[in-house]
Amino acid sequence: MATRISSSTSAPAKPWTSGRVLTPAQRERKRYKDRISKREKQEKERESLKSLQSQVAALHLLLESYALPSPGVAPVAISPDHSVSSCLLPWSDSHSPSLEEACTTLAPRSPVSPFYSQTIVPVAPAHGSWANRQSTTWSPIFPSLQESGSCMILEFTDSLFDKYSRLNIPDICSDDQLNQDAIIRGVLEGWHFLEDRPYSCPLWKVISQVDERIFMHSGIVTRLTMLSTILKMLVATVCKNDFVGVPPWYRPRPSQRHFPHKATADYFAWPGFRERLVFTNCDILTDRFFKHFASYFRLSWPHSIGNAYETDPATALYSFSDTFTLHLVDLSRWQMCQSFFALFPTLEEDMAPESPTSSSYFTVPPDNPLSVLPI
Repeated sequence: MATRISSSTSAPAKPWTSGRVLTPAQRERKRYKDRISKREKQEKERESLKSLQSQVAALHLLLESYALPSPGVAPVAISPDHSVSSCLLPWSDSHSPSLEEACTTLAPRSPVSPFYSQTIVPVAPAHGSWANRQSTTWSPIFPSLQESGSCMILEFTDSLFDKYSRLNIPDICSDDQLNQDAIIRGVLEGWHFLEDRPYSCPLWKVISQVDERIFMHSGIVTRLTMLSTILKMLVATVCKNDFVGVPPWYRPRPSQRHFPHKATADYFAWPGFRERLVFTNCDILTDRFFKHFASYFRLSWPHSIGNAYETDPATALYSFSDTFTLHLVDLSRWQMCQSFFALFPTLEEDMAPESPTSSSYFTVPPDNPLSVLPI
């Protein structure tokens, strides 16, 4: 008698590629879980896309805000130092007038934050093999800088100065000639030169980080001024040599010696401002402050950039010229633009304001169509 096969009997399930055989119920549960996982993944992708779009929109607004002048702040006359931050200078210490003119007669621009990414286009052809290796990408935007009260820069410099002030004397370079060469070479050629040297002082790395975080968008003279002075204080702090070689106005005040305070306060030039920082716990040193400080500082330097340094033909080392050194140690030449005091009016008691007739500005004689530097 033939066996009857029930029509309700289903065909045997095919195995998965892994060799595992699932029952119909297991297959259905697996498909359900896969559908749930796929929907969750798609939802996460949509949320990520929305987040990225909102960040891009916020960055556009932030960049636009930097391009617009602050309300109530008068336009700033542009000094040569402020308008040459992107110039590439040749390896040689000889500068042709045409090159210096090209560098120093750039169109005036609004003060730029030293904290966002920007690609620099050279304005004049540079000579020497180093020019091809010049780094042209600067630090990215930090989202917290959108908040005027953020203090990321202060936290960074405090940690940096505190850490490296504990170095041992044999670990650092105390040779003033080599230190000057490192500062000038780092500013003119880029800090990548540190990677090519068999020896590099750890304090040079500190200076390069301070430059990249704060002063990279400042003018060349500002960077040479600030970085060389900070390095001199770092060396004196590590060597504990009673601040030999440090200008009298830059040495610690009694308040700095006897009251606990943040390390960053010790590296500003003005004695009155340092005391203010000690007694106020550096409350004013927000990221907003550093942005405007780096933009509005001026060393009253009436000469061309090429006159600030020279090269030893025997050693090929850079050093500051005697004239520039004299300007560095004269605190009256450390000046802030008037627009800085419109933002921080109480600091006019501590810092010297720049005079509208300061010799650091370009002048154009009536009978001469070319811009010249007053001497």
